[in-house]
Amino acid sequence: MNHQVNQVDGGLHRELPMGRRLFEAGGQGPVWQVAAGMFRLERQSEQGLSFVQLALPGDLLGVEMLCAESYGMTATALVDSQAVPLDLAGAGEREQALMKALLQQQMRAVDTVRMRSGTVSSRVDHFLSTLARATGAMTQRVRDCDLPYLRDIAQIVDSAPESVCRAMGALVAPRSRARPQRRTVQAPA
Repeated sequence: MNHQVNQVDGGLHRELPMGRRLFEAGGQGPVWQVAAGMFRLERQSEQGLSFVQLALPGDLLGVEMLCAESYGMTATALVDSQAVPLDLAGAGEREQALMKALLQQQMRAVDTVRMRSGTVSSRVDHFLSTLARATGAMTQRVRDCDLPYLRDIAQIVDSAPESVCRAMGALVAPRSRARPQRRTVQAPA
């Protein structure tokens, strides 16, 4: 079931570089739709901000606003990203957004479980595949560049940065680690 949600006239795309916040928990504002990139959603805990889940292109952010609540989480661009505020003035648009948010929540919960259980290598691999899907890049290109900060990846996959670094090193294609072979030129006979 594919639900369309109307964007605010004029688009008002908000471009956010990696690490910039779209909104903070407790704030007020529109419901947003991820247009490009990936956002991390976090909730305040005793230890600071704790990872909850990721938001990918097409996902809605700040759906608490549909229930007259403040933002329940902080949304931060994990990579360079774009978001668009939605026009949800009518009851039909609001109902459609709530249905989309419910289905989205189930999909993101499955992704979060896969990124936080199993071996560190399998968690990192799933994160990188999700990042490739979100950015539209080929998985190998994502693994070679354009990565979020190591500490952010480690928090998302619930591991130490050193373990994530080792796992990422093992996932890099052998061709990118192999030394260039020397060409031998034979002297004319």
